[in-house]
Amino acid sequence: MKTLLYVVGQMVGWFACVIGASRSIPWLGLLVVLGLLVFHLATRGRRSVRRILALAFFSIFFGFCFDSLLIVAGVYEPVRWLISPPFTTIWLMALWINFSLIVDVPLRWLQQHLLVASVFGAVFGPAAYVGGQRFGAIRILEPANLHSVILAAAWALGLAAFMLTARLLPTFGPRRQLQERL
Repeated sequence: MKTLLYVVGQMVGWFACVIGASRSIPWLGLLVVLGLLVFHLATRGRRSVRRILALAFFSIFFGFCFDSLLIVAGVYEPVRWLISPPFTTIWLMALWINFSLIVDVPLRWLQQHLLVASVFGAVFGPAAYVGGQRFGAIRILEPANLHSVILAAAWALGLAAFMLTARLLPTFGPRRQLQERL
């Protein structure tokens, strides 16, 4: 049941960010994602708050670099809010925080299956950008077919790297458990 809630939360956060950006209210997505982060922390179960926050901060850094590189390369252009080109914008970084919230629950298994993560990235990464374009939050630049292939390659590598890093991040469990593992 918790997995379903996190997946629904992921979709709600995505739509809030994308629709908010396309309707000139990009702060809406940020507020919704911060609310989802609070919900995630409140329903974390045995997972460490430090682990959840470490993943969120890592995803901000990773997403800032990843999307800024794609923007500098001329692959796509997002609706702007607060951050000037050539860097990514805040609502896109909120999307990365939103993504980090499902990395340790519904997508945890991808941390051990990096080849599958690459395939998922190659398929679903570009699909998210196409969806964002249909709502008017981004514009994939011409030649769109070539840039879609670039998005697929970038997401194939990017999602595998993201999942590997998530796997390598510490769990920040209680000291007693850490000593038992040693």
